Amino acid sequence: MTPKDSEQTIFMTKPEGLARILDDGATDLWSPEEMQAMWHHQLSAPVDMDLATVVSVRATILRNSPQLASFQGKTFSDLFTHPKTPIELLELTKEFAKQTLKDSEEAQLKEVASALYYASYAAGVVHHGKIIGSMKENELTPGFNWALKQTWLDGQTKKLIAEAARQLADNTKT
Repeated sequence: MTPKDSEQTIFMTKPEGLARILDDGATDLWSPEEMQAMWHHQLSAPVDMDLATVVSVRATILRNSPQLASFQGKTFSDLFTHPKTPIELLELTKEFAKQTLKDSEEAQLKEVASALYYASYAAGVVHHGKIIGSMKENELTPGFNWALKQTWLDGQTKKLIAEAARQLADNTKT
């Protein structure tokens, strides 16, 4: 989510959700339906807009690369479903999710970022046959399992993550 979008989220919240926000004892600010809407919003966000917020030398280089140029105006959904997604964009998406995890104070926003993080890893495994970061197979499996249990995650993302989990399990058997 871009900062401007996140500032506007409160205005899209139903009265029940606002009551939860104002309740000091509330743990979940958003219902599963609202989480699903947030996830769909993230999937439909332009990749180049969100990835422009990643602060690193590598991100700066990638922003000027042909790999990102080929995905100008495309969405995260496009990124995860495209069979030839540039691996550099998956790595940058993973970094965007990590940055969001670090910067967010709200637990449920961290859940959306976590799903984006694991979807990035899953796309790397499924589309490129490799793990795109430093996590090991035995570290990814619990994260994939967590993502698959989220009721707000869409079927297409769950299918991608389930396929990645299957491929990792097959790799450990051989």
